[in-house]
Amino acid sequence: MEIGRIQNALTQVQAGTRDKTAGSVGFAELLGRALQQLQAVSDTANAKVEALAAGQDVELHDVMIALEMESLAVSLATEVRNKVVEAYQDIARMQI
Repeated sequence: MEIGRIQNALTQVQAGTRDKTAGSVGFAELLGRALQQLQAVSDTANAKVEALAAGQDVELHDVMIALEMESLAVSLATEVRNKVVEAYQDIARMQI
């Protein structure tokens, strides 16, 4: 995931929390975009691995960087999911 994409997503989140009346981005849409970005990172890594395996002119360090980026993106997505589930469980345990 590129830094620019993260900064754009952060800007969208901040804009959405500041201005609720101007058609802000919903949670479901942000989640969908994040999953699309995760899929794009995974697809890029897979394409580089396949190109290396096919004997195309791909630098090994580019493949390793792409794989590490994919690993970090999946780890981040897992941690975010864990936090969301934990927050849901906390809300479910609250007494009314």
